[in-house]
Amino acid sequence: MSTPPKPGKALSVKVDAHLYDDLAVMLRTGMTLSDAVRTAVSIVAGAYRNTWESGRIPEGVMPDITHCMVRRYDAGQRPLDAPGAAPSDSRPAAGHTQSVDGRTEDAETV
Repeated sequence: MSTPPKPGKALSVKVDAHLYDDLAVMLRTGMTLSDAVRTAVSIVAGAYRNTWESGRIPEGVMPDITHCMVRRYDAGQRPLDAPGAAPSDSRPAAGHTQSVDGRTEDAETV
C-alpha cells in the first residue's frame, strides 16, 4: 500500500483517454482541474468510508459503487465561474451527508 502525498504537495497522474474524457466533462462546470480531482476523490472516498463504517463491506475491501445520488437542480444555482460563486476550499459542499444506514436521500437502500 502506498501513502498519499502530504498536504501541500502536488499529485501527478498520467492522463489516458478515459481520464481525459471524464475531466473534460467535469471542466464543463467551470471548475479547475484541481477542483475536479478533489471532487471525484471526495465522492469515491465518501462512498468507501460509508460502506466500511456501516459494516456492509470489510475495511480495506474496494466497494462496487453502483449508484450515484444527485440533488435536483435548483434554478438559483450559479455556475462555479459566476460572480459570487463559492471559491474552492477543498471542503465538501454544504449539505454533504453520509448515510450510515445505507439509504439515499429518497430513502432507497443502496
